[in-house]
Amino acid sequence: MPIYEYECERCHERYEIMANLGEEPPKTCIKCGGNLRKIFSPVGIVFKGSGFYTTDYKKKSSNSNEKSIDSKGEE
Repeated sequence: MPIYEYECERCHERYEIMANLGEEPPKTCIKCGGNLRKIFSPVGIVFKGSGFYTTDYKKKSSNSNEKSIDSKGEE
């Protein structure tokens, strides 16, 4: 069930309301009886396409002579 955010035009009280897609949206403020309007927020993060994660990490060194060191600092 999606959560929608509404703000009263009169008292500026904000409400988060969980509603089904087919339900009638609320029209009046519970506090003062003013008109409610829907608040639209930007999407936080959107990942599109494949392989986005491969460009986010440092590439491994191709030099095979390097020794690996574990988390304890030992070779």
